[in-house]
Amino acid sequence: MFKCPNCGASVSIKEKSKLHPSKHMPCKQCAQVLKPFTAYYYSLFFVAPFTVSTSMNYAGFSTLGAIVLSFVLVYVLLVCQPIKKVSHSPLE
Repeated sequence: MFKCPNCGASVSIKEKSKLHPSKHMPCKQCAQVLKPFTAYYYSLFFVAPFTVSTSMNYAGFSTLGAIVLSFVLVYVLLVCQPIKKVSHSPLE
């Protein structure tokens, strides 16, 4: 999760929070190109509304409390998302 899948070098939380599916991040130690799992990244857009709705309707949170809880949960999931090596095709 916080290590390069190729060489095992640590990836900082700051770098992981900047990951975007269309942008690739090179590993500082081995220069392997890394990217997040796209399905995992886009699933975060469904986690936030579900968390707000559930925490307001069933847990009794206020609107502000539900939004803060949702933001914290989505940020933690974004930072903890797995990363993978980019496989280059012969056509690239």
